[in-house]
Formats: sequence, structure tokens, C-alpha cells
Amino acid sequence: MDAQNDPVPVTILTGFLGSGKTTLLNALLCAPQLADTAVIINEFGEIGLDHLLIEQAIEDAVLLKNGCICCTVRGDIADTLGELFRKREAGELPWFSRIAIETTGLANPAPVAHALGAACRLDGVVTTADALHLPAQLAEHDTARLQIAFADRIVLTKTDLATPAQRVAAEGVIRQLNPRADIVTQAAPDDVFGLGLDIRRAEERSVIRHSGSTEQPMADAASLFRPTFGDISSVILRAGEVDWDGVRAWLDSILSLRGADILRIKGVLRLRGHTPPMVLQAVHHVVSPLMKLPEAAWESVAEGSFLVVIGRALSERGLAASFAQLLPAPTDGPNTSA
Repeated sequence: MDAQNDPVPVTILTGFLGSGKTTLLNALLCAPQLADTAVIINEFGEIGLDHLLIEQAIEDAVLLKNGCICCTVRGDIADTLGELFRKREAGELPWFSRIAIETTGLANPAPVAHALGAACRLDGVVTTADALHLPAQLAEHDTARLQIAFADRIVLTKTDLATPAQRVAAEGVIRQLNPRADIVTQAAPDDVFGLGLDIRRAEERSVIRHSGSTEQPMADAASLFRPTFGDISSVILRAGEVDWDGVRAWLDSILSLRGADILRIKGVLRLRGHTPPMVLQAVHHVVSPLMKLPEAAWESVAEGSFLVVIGRALSERGLAASFAQLLPAPTDGPNTSA
């Protein structure tokens, strides 16, 4: 079983052109708790750094007075990440404990996730969505649909400019593509970072949270606005304790056959013979190293394992059947520490 203890968590911030990625990131960088964050953005000119005051330049990176490190993508993102780690180890940059990557407005987040090396782990994908223009963008642009489908959390922007009907329409089309992502209208650091191991909230997708209001049941907004988005959907697979060899064989099988259509797989595995539940993430053909779930979250997955599969033309029955076939029959043996 491949597991790593301390890779740096990476948050991918994506969203279609004009949806507010830069505004969100600019606001988040003011938070004191993000002082040990490295931020990779496309152009410094796209983010207002004046109020943060650039303290000094370190070749292609700048150190902000609040402690954040910012740099631009120089060619391949894997090279940029490698250079950040090299400078950190050499003492040329302050130590950072998390990385945020802002994509371009027309970027598919999958290649960014693929570029993360062994020193990194995907912590989450956060997508900004324009409440005024989202339904039209999703109807016209496949990239916009992929950005929504990939998301662990969606920040609905420009809600102060949208009518109630526009907000309902935007929330509805989001739910068609990604019924399991949280939707927030204002995002604090905790809404953007630390999502990868936040399993309890990952399971609670039946509410839309608006800043300054109580949680409210999700209305059937999708029924009010149903354009055709192709065949992107999600399937949940559940099991009890499982053997990693069986899960690995199942992953190899479906990813070799349908890897191009599998956008993401994420979830928690209760592995037989290992006390800590393990977090699994995969993007297309690439399976990230397993991560231990923090003990505080164990109770939320006490009933067993679950995986969420997001992709095109998914067959829930076929996935469930293949999952069941490749997993060994349960045994009554007790858990032991890893």
C-alpha cells in the first residue's frame, strides 16, 4: 500500500473567465493563518497585491509582507513546483506548509492535478461560479462544465448583483453537474483550504450555505432550469472494510478501460488490517498516494468505505457490480493497527 505522511497539500482554485477567482484569492491572502502559503498564479498583474506590499523579490518569486510567497507559472507547472521546493530546502524561500494554484479561466483543472509530484497531495478543488452568467457559460463551454464537475467546493459569486431567479438557476445547474459539492456565497480560509481530509462535510451535501444565514434545505432548483450538459454525473459506491489489493485491482481495471472519462474519484477506505481510514483521490488515470484520515474524523466513516466517482457516461449499476466483484468477501477478523 502506497501512503505518504507529510506531502504538502495543494488547493486548485479554478473557475471560468470573470467568475472572481482573483478577487477571492486576493481576499484570502489577507488572512493571518495563510502566512505560510505559497501561491502560484498566472500573472502578477491579475491580482492586486498593493495592499499586501511586496517586501522583496527572490528571482521568480516574491515574498509578501504578510508572509505569503507568490510566483508565476514558468512553462510547465511541475517545473514551477519543483523550483519552489528547491528554494524552500535551500533556505532561499521561507518554509511553506500549503500551496494554492490559481488556474486560467479557460483551464481544465485535471492537468494541474496531474502535475502534482510526490512532494504534494491534492487537498481540494475550489471553483468560483458567476451567479449572473453561469447557466449560459455551462451551456456553451465544456471547460466551464469540467470546472464545476471537478469541484469539492463552489463559491457562488456576484450574488449581490443577481436576482433571486438567477441565483436559483445558477444553483440548479451546479446541482445537475455536481450534486455533492458544498456551495458557499462568501468564502473564508476554512472554506477553501483543508478540504481533502474534511470527510464529514464531504458527506453532508444536502444544504446550500449562505453567509449570515442559517442552513436551509436544498430546494429542487435544478427542476427550474435544465439545459443539456452532456453526460457528466456522479456515482457513490459503498462497502464495509476492504482489501487494498482488491481496490487497486478495481482501480486499474476501470481506469485502463475508462480513464479518459473518469474525471475524479475521491473517498475514504476502511482497509482490513489497518486502523486509520485512508483517503483516496484519483484524477483520470493518476491515483494519488493514500493519506491517513485524521482521528477526529474517524467517527464520520464508522460504517465503512465510500467512493464518489465523477465522470462521463457513467453506469451506476456497472460500476457497483464491478466494485463488488473485485472486492474479496468480508471476513470477521478484527482490525489491528497499521
